[in-house]
Amino acid sequence: MGAVTGIKWTDSTWNSWWGCTKVGPACDHCYAEGVDKRTGENHWGSGAPRRLLSAHSRYEPYRWQKGAAKFEAEHGRRRRVFTLSMGDLFDNEVPGHWRLDHMRTMESCDRLDWQICTKRIGNARDMVPWPWLHQWPRHIGVLVTIVTQKEADRDLPKLLDLKGNSFIPWVGVSYEPAQEAVDFTRFLDGPDKLDWIIFGGKSGPQWNDRPFSVEWGAAVAEQCAWTNTAFFFKQVAAARPTDAMIPPHLFIRQFPVWQR
Repeated sequence: MGAVTGIKWTDSTWNSWWGCTKVGPACDHCYAEGVDKRTGENHWGSGAPRRLLSAHSRYEPYRWQKGAAKFEAEHGRRRRVFTLSMGDLFDNEVPGHWRLDHMRTMESCDRLDWQICTKRIGNARDMVPWPWLHQWPRHIGVLVTIVTQKEADRDLPKLLDLKGNSFIPWVGVSYEPAQEAVDFTRFLDGPDKLDWIIFGGKSGPQWNDRPFSVEWGAAVAEQCAWTNTAFFFKQVAAARPTDAMIPPHLFIRQFPVWQR
């Protein structure tokens, strides 16, 4: 967590707690669990207590909010903040008041562009503040992790239904680490469609433990190009992506654009 991160599709990461339970194939060899265990603790798994971070850490977005004008002058845009990199906002085993405090911070820090990333989109409707269901905050977007076709077919209708009913400004997919070819075509058309897809392979020491093809990313980039959907090519397993891997003309936009 911090003001600077190596994650190329965001500027900063913020967590108010650590811990989660694995729920799908994207969770294998979870980097966040590895970081947690290296501290000598274990906040992963059903029944494991989550770790609430210090008040100083939880206040960090307010410091970024105060420095928003300086950041925007230096970068020509607003700060993007990915939350939660060490857990899941819609985790069933997180105390409800932790989650509400977390979301109050996000709502209050409206000079930041928030990027929620979840594997539990089905819980969102029951866990967000009631006013969000009628008018979602204009500075908060939602990504869901999708790495198989089965997950896409199960979770993306839920995401797009929430987008349409709650007026979420933008929604997208973290297709990482990709496990198989996924066809997103039917989710890239109509008034309530995906606005952004991030593609990448596995990183870290187990990057080659499953088959992986850059052609999966090329196919999705083509789908995004045809529908003017933002596409971000993050990484190819342990290698860095190169211009030769996916033709540059497919990169219509790297980041979603929305009206606040």
